[in-house]
Amino acid sequence: MHLPGNRITASLLLLTAGLALLLALAEVFFRVVLPAPDVPALVFADGVLRHKPGQRGVYWDKEVRAPFAINAQGWNSSHESYPLARSEARRIALVGGALAEALETPPGDSLAEELERDVKALPKGVEVFRYGMGGAPLSQHLLVARKAALPARPDILMVLLAPEDIAASHQPMAAPRAAHFLKLRLDAEDMVEELPATPYAQSLGERLRQWSATLRYLSSGMGLHQDTAERLLRRPRPDRRFEAAATAAAPVMDPDEREALDRRAARYLLGRLQAEANAAGAKLLVVMDGARAELETGAPNAELVQALEPNRLAAAEAELLGIAFLDLHPAFAEDFQKHQKTFSPQADAQWNAYGHAVAASAVAAKLNGLGWLQP
Repeated sequence: MHLPGNRITASLLLLTAGLALLLALAEVFFRVVLPAPDVPALVFADGVLRHKPGQRGVYWDKEVRAPFAINAQGWNSSHESYPLARSEARRIALVGGALAEALETPPGDSLAEELERDVKALPKGVEVFRYGMGGAPLSQHLLVARKAALPARPDILMVLLAPEDIAASHQPMAAPRAAHFLKLRLDAEDMVEELPATPYAQSLGERLRQWSATLRYLSSGMGLHQDTAERLLRRPRPDRRFEAAATAAAPVMDPDEREALDRRAARYLLGRLQAEANAAGAKLLVVMDGARAELETGAPNAELVQALEPNRLAAAEAELLGIAFLDLHPAFAEDFQKHQKTFSPQADAQWNAYGHAVAASAVAAKLNGLGWLQP
């Protein structure tokens, strides 16, 4: 005689076995038949958020498919390692966010590698080491320059800015990685405090994604934006470093007040970058992305002017500090007028290979104009 409890137990066991078989088949399918995207794992090493060294894979983001290669120091690059020992080649350290990380393009097609090709006529060559991390603000660029790029003893430190990088340096952000970046706290007395990066550890969801091809496909391979996927797998938490900050608790500010804070942040961070580059014997060049989305969509002039406000602010602060500055917008505008080719996979996204090539050409021309590539 079979008891109802036994039937329930047998049904649960059968259901569990069926689910396990289904998951196993899904893993095989998304590893062999329809390979899922790869997501480079993160680590917190030497006080800096970076990728786990030695990873290889194929990155997906909507229609983008590109291989990535994480080198021995934890950065996406065509260089397998960044040796501290200097060769005879001129060395450039490129620090930035997603534009420098360049997961959307193959390792040989980013600004760094394009720049190496553009200036290959130098008698002893040039090597460009890039240190890019998606979502990093200007404050984090300072930390990466301090901890990773400048110790490599470059001749030139190049900092690549996106329009949001200055404001994100001092504003509380709920993005999954925000707490693991160096940030600034600005008080009412014109004092600036550096808020150290919080050490990073993988969440359970992130560990499962690294292990499971099925989860990687469902979270990244079905058109879900990478940042959205990260928010689902790693719940953003309030940045506790800002709890005592006037900027965190203040009422909504008018545009002039926000601009004043952005100027203070830019002046402090650019000034620190200049001082630390000088101390390391490196020249500093700040490069800023253009308003590509407005160019490509033919936005009204008023929208274009507004989109370029961060560029004007950064250029003014760099000039005040005597820092070499390159606004990439004129180069993008001139190229788009001539060729009508887009610079990104979709409007207002990261650069595609063509965008990297246009930017590299403008940077090479700037460096030659400054005389920094002369033997």
